[in-house]
Amino acid sequence: MLEKNLRKLIAICFLLTYVLLGIPLWYKLTTIYRATLPIDYIESLHNDQYQDVHLVIPVYIKPDVYKFPDIHDAVQIQINHLLNSLKQKVPWSLQILPYDDTIDEKNHIINLELADFVGYNAAFDSKETTVYYDDKSVASNDLPFFIAQTLIEHTFHIEASELNEIEQPTPQTSISVAYTPNVHLSISLLSGDGLPIGWDIETTLKDYFSPFRELLSPVVNFTVDTSIIYYNDLNLHSLNSTSNITSTQLSHAMDLSELSSMNYFSESVALNLAIVFPSLERNPNGFEFINSPKNHSNWQSFVVPQWGVITINKYPLRKNSYLTESYLNPIMYQFAQDLFELLGLTNSLDDELLSPIITIDSFKRITILKNLEKATETLWSLVKLTKSFQQMAIPKEVLENVRKALELRLNIVEMLNDPKLGDDLVWSQALIMSNQLVEYCETAFFHGEMLKQNFFPQEHKVAVYLPLLGPLTIVTLMGVIKCFKENKLLAKLQEIDEDVSSTTIYNDDEKQDEKLIQGSESDEL
Repeated sequence: MLEKNLRKLIAICFLLTYVLLGIPLWYKLTTIYRATLPIDYIESLHNDQYQDVHLVIPVYIKPDVYKFPDIHDAVQIQINHLLNSLKQKVPWSLQILPYDDTIDEKNHIINLELADFVGYNAAFDSKETTVYYDDKSVASNDLPFFIAQTLIEHTFHIEASELNEIEQPTPQTSISVAYTPNVHLSISLLSGDGLPIGWDIETTLKDYFSPFRELLSPVVNFTVDTSIIYYNDLNLHSLNSTSNITSTQLSHAMDLSELSSMNYFSESVALNLAIVFPSLERNPNGFEFINSPKNHSNWQSFVVPQWGVITINKYPLRKNSYLTESYLNPIMYQFAQDLFELLGLTNSLDDELLSPIITIDSFKRITILKNLEKATETLWSLVKLTKSFQQMAIPKEVLENVRKALELRLNIVEMLNDPKLGDDLVWSQALIMSNQLVEYCETAFFHGEMLKQNFFPQEHKVAVYLPLLGPLTIVTLMGVIKCFKENKLLAKLQEIDEDVSSTTIYNDDEKQDEKLIQGSESDEL
């Protein structure tokens, strides 16, 4: 009896261990980790990109002769009226404030200057705009409206065109490259011959390009390399019989494969400046299609969309020729102007860049908003990916990057919405933070496990582990069932044995009684 109960207890322990420990442990070890993403919040941002954004740009009014005590309030009313008449894609406004000596000069400042005419002028090296007014405009109370009109249509015309829905928007060109904070510049001197030549590019870059590089340093970090390439005129000799060449013909004829194959940079975006001279042997009279009477020079510059600038010289170089700084400076100046469009700072080469400082400042704000939009779209793509594949792993690193991105976004929005912040340092810091925001979002989306889409559907899991779990389950269950069946069989056999034993004893007693009776009868006889 004791042995029977012990075997039953052991069978039950095996079954409970398999069901309560084995199966949950297997399920736990084979279940992928899916971090809980803030899906609802990301979806709300996707549905309304700028629900918590209201870009505020502080502007300070600085009068000269007439001290207008309430000029900033009057201009604010006109500004609000003009902005309310526009349908805004992104909520934004100008906060007009009075100027005092504590205001940083790096803010947007409107200088009022009394003159005999009405007009405006934007400073080249600062964010100051001078508004000229006369006594008549003061008497007619037209000065506040003129200041407001100058701010919206000129000083902040980039914001007005980018952040508002205009009925006939300016068509966007495909010349500029996608924005990235790190850009490589490759400057090459190409000659169709193998004659030894040289150039004073180091002095030119140091004296001329370095200030331009410093000007754009808050927006783009440039790395530069230079090289001289022989026996290569980019196949431009094929156009020598062409007159009045166009940029389209030039793009089709140029062979940039050899030049591009030499560029291996760590930056994701590279722009080029190619200064090309014809071959003295092949084109002794030079390129006949080069004709630039505007500046009476022997070279002509062309912008190649999303690649860079090519400067084509009319005449070939002689042996041991040396390009001096005086020759290279105009080329670098033209290249610097073209860089504004290649980087997306201006929309058209025909636009006159009145104030690079104001343009760069506006570009910072537009880029910050675009980075916010790009980050939100990346997070939404991540959410859609995780929803599509319910068995895809979502590592903790992905959740951590998403949290960092959302916290950083809130900090950026707080900076954009604060009317007290508006100098170069603040906008540069916000731009750096927005670039980091995009990096966090892309790191989360392109995580190794997310990128490879390593996931195991439930059917696949069952199919893989069924050859192992099937025999184990069958053996365990059959063993328990067999144990209980054996116990029942032993119980029946024991009952049978007891019945047989009791019957045998009864028969023996009857036989003994018969013998006693027979013995007693024989004694009587």
